[in-house]
Amino acid sequence: MRLQQTLSIGGLAFAAALWLTPALAEAQPGVTGLGGGRAQLAPSPISPRFELDVVRPEIHKWYVPRHLPVTFDPTWYRTQSNYAVDAYRYYVSAELEGFVWYDQLGQPVERGWLLYEWQQEQEHAKGSSIWKGNQYNSLFRRLVVASEGSGGLELRLMLGDQLETVFTPLTFVKPRFNGLRLDGAGDSIKGSFILARPSMPNQDSIFGFTSPSDRTDFVNLFGGHVEWTAAPRMALGATYVNAHFGNTRETFGSGSPFAGALPTIQDKNLKTLWVRLRDDSPEDGVGGALLFDYDIVLTDTAGTQLRGREIDFLPTVEGGSVRGSSLAADGSEAIVLAWNLDDLAVTHGVETEDLRRVQVELSVANDYHIESTSDLQTDGKQRRAAPVFLTVRRAAGNVQDNSNATVVSVDYGLPTATEVIGIDWNIIDWHGISFQGELVANRRHRQYPNPGTDTHHSAVDRDLATYGQARYERHPWELYAEVFAIEDGYDTSAWLIGSSNNIHYDDFTESRYEFVEDDDDFNGVPEWDRPLHFGNDRAWPGLDENADFLHDHNQNDNLIPDYEEPFLRFRSDRPEFLPGMDMNYNGTVDRFENDILPDYPYRNDQRGVNTYGRAFIGPDLSLTLGSQRIGQISGSGHTDADYAVLRWQHFRPSFRFRLLEHAALVRDNIADPLRMWTQPFGSAGRMRDVLDPLAGDDAWMHSAYVDLEHQLGDAVRIEHRGRWQLMRQRDDDQALLERELRRSSGFRGWVDRAEWRVPVGLSVLETRWKSEWREHRPPSRRLPTGTTLEQMAFLIWTQPLMAENATVAYFPRYGRQVFSTELQLGLELSRLWLLDGRLEEVDDNYRSWTGVAQLSNQSVYLGYRLVTRIGLQIGRKRFDNERSQRVSAFFLTVHAGLR
Repeated sequence: MRLQQTLSIGGLAFAAALWLTPALAEAQPGVTGLGGGRAQLAPSPISPRFELDVVRPEIHKWYVPRHLPVTFDPTWYRTQSNYAVDAYRYYVSAELEGFVWYDQLGQPVERGWLLYEWQQEQEHAKGSSIWKGNQYNSLFRRLVVASEGSGGLELRLMLGDQLETVFTPLTFVKPRFNGLRLDGAGDSIKGSFILARPSMPNQDSIFGFTSPSDRTDFVNLFGGHVEWTAAPRMALGATYVNAHFGNTRETFGSGSPFAGALPTIQDKNLKTLWVRLRDDSPEDGVGGALLFDYDIVLTDTAGTQLRGREIDFLPTVEGGSVRGSSLAADGSEAIVLAWNLDDLAVTHGVETEDLRRVQVELSVANDYHIESTSDLQTDGKQRRAAPVFLTVRRAAGNVQDNSNATVVSVDYGLPTATEVIGIDWNIIDWHGISFQGELVANRRHRQYPNPGTDTHHSAVDRDLATYGQARYERHPWELYAEVFAIEDGYDTSAWLIGSSNNIHYDDFTESRYEFVEDDDDFNGVPEWDRPLHFGNDRAWPGLDENADFLHDHNQNDNLIPDYEEPFLRFRSDRPEFLPGMDMNYNGTVDRFENDILPDYPYRNDQRGVNTYGRAFIGPDLSLTLGSQRIGQISGSGHTDADYAVLRWQHFRPSFRFRLLEHAALVRDNIADPLRMWTQPFGSAGRMRDVLDPLAGDDAWMHSAYVDLEHQLGDAVRIEHRGRWQLMRQRDDDQALLERELRRSSGFRGWVDRAEWRVPVGLSVLETRWKSEWREHRPPSRRLPTGTTLEQMAFLIWTQPLMAENATVAYFPRYGRQVFSTELQLGLELSRLWLLDGRLEEVDDNYRSWTGVAQLSNQSVYLGYRLVTRIGLQIGRKRFDNERSQRVSAFFLTVHAGLR
């Protein structure tokens, strides 16, 4: 009898069957196992129901009513069917309310459906199986919740495909976790436990029929987070998350639930081993990896060590340049060492199946980057699979004087598990002090493949990540400090076996499971492509403030940004006018940044500190002085800045004024590339890679934002908005010429707008005016500069029709009557001057006009509010060079909504 672990949910009352329990049985989904057998009859407490009254010594055939198959009260004769008096009854399926399911003890669980079943049977091919019933996907919408509580302890068990699960920012953040989650809370302790099989957790579909997702090689994940409220304002937490490979051909006791086990597709004899050295900072072109010596150390299953040089087992060497008695790899150069292990049997009588451990010792110096691979660590292709290098070690800093000479041992193994172990703390406003942070250790397990041994040699890579944030508030003072360090190798992801039953080390979309997702816009859909979900190719962090999943500057979701579209552009301003802080000095406001990286609170491979003090000068004015020092751990990059921030807000019932000033002395050479959403005029929006121009290598930075809004009476509103960004370089002219940077770069812009609503009887005339001036000076000399001024005027006439259908009463001086049917006429006039240079979207002066006539109706249909519009739009744009563009469009739209 093989050992089997089973998880099953059956029927509406399934809570008792949700717990993982080992069982000695062999099972098929929906037939046996913890899912249990099934029967048509509801059993009695002792045995299946059987009535002695129906046992009679008669020879004729016994008949039962076809319409009620669950009724076993047979008659000895068959009657004619006649529905003149008796009502006709439908055929009733015995499966209408599901089946009766039994647990491992033979007791009935519930009449219902098998929603979910997870079985793991060892020493058996395809022993890991997950079944999700049709009712789970349809009726329960892929979410099942069971609750229990007693004596101050509350428990809730959830099973779903898209569970929002957050432990801490450095350990586990999954907006769409597919698996099982158990939450518990007591008086002072609360915690969460998760369990999942990330590798193909949903059932397969073959020719339209669903079947259980059966796997021999799999990845299981488990973890938890516990938080203890030590005091009313103090909480301490601990987190553990582990994802590891396993296979069902091994015995239950083989391998480790923490270190994992090699999958069967990789537990083969190694044939070739490669080690590559290259420059860790190739952009500088000098001081790269320097290789003095190398050797391979072979350990067999008996523990005997053989050194390659002693037995004349040497690698082939490719690449690099000779520098004295050593090899160097600068810039794009690489040194590749290759050992053909199959040659051992021919030349030295050592079989590869006798090897338990293989190490490569390298004597290196300077700015090295060491990687390794083998014939089992490939791109996963069935034919001509290419090896994929993975990082082993990177040099700290960017040393170029041989002062870091050392011997690095590459203990080769294939990845088998990833785990994170962390603690966190949170103190909230204790005598004005708040302090939070976490410390996490990341362990990545590797094992050397050898199918002839029961246990494999394992190696562990370790990296740390930590941060702390402290704040002290005592009016009118505020002090803040944050310290962080995340090592380059810190990695909260695990390898998966792809759909082709291979591991694609070069394709994260197929073989990578993330503990911490990339969801910069916080819409629950990660931006990158990963197994179990498709990437979000429409991400705009900070630009969906109304949370309608549409870009704030393209609310009608068409091919024209709102700030370029007639009539809509009156209230929409370009994103360049929006304020915010740019603390990494890459030219993009931090709250708008989108990248393709895990959402850690800080960037990998960096350590640093940021402190500031803030003083409130009155209720509306504050001044902040601060300093930041950030450096790369494995490189020489740094970000040093001393800054000042001035904030001023002043509000009155008919007046609002806001001012934000940010000035800094910056020395930043750490590149922070982004992937941002762009909306070109006349074409579909798309994601575009945006490089960091590194304009703040040594510069003065200044950013200012101001807006003023005031209202004159009940009908006139006026608004002013301005933005000024300046980056002034401090390098000499020759250095700027080599870097192709302008001495001064940035953006200046000013917007004025006003609107006036004039009631004319029951009609309304709206007059609007907008002026936009902007100047662009990109940091790169290769990009054009330009200054434009655009003046826009709008007239909108609204004429109500069918006044008897008015839906809101009219009160003089308190508003206007709202009609169900209205005729609206609109005219927009625009004139743009290209005052200097040119821009990517503007290369000439132009004037334009646009006219719109539309008839709109609002009504109610089936409980929904129906808005119907029919109309015509015409327009023309004429450039000074005699070019012109015409627009004419007829439209008929019907919208339905709840309000």
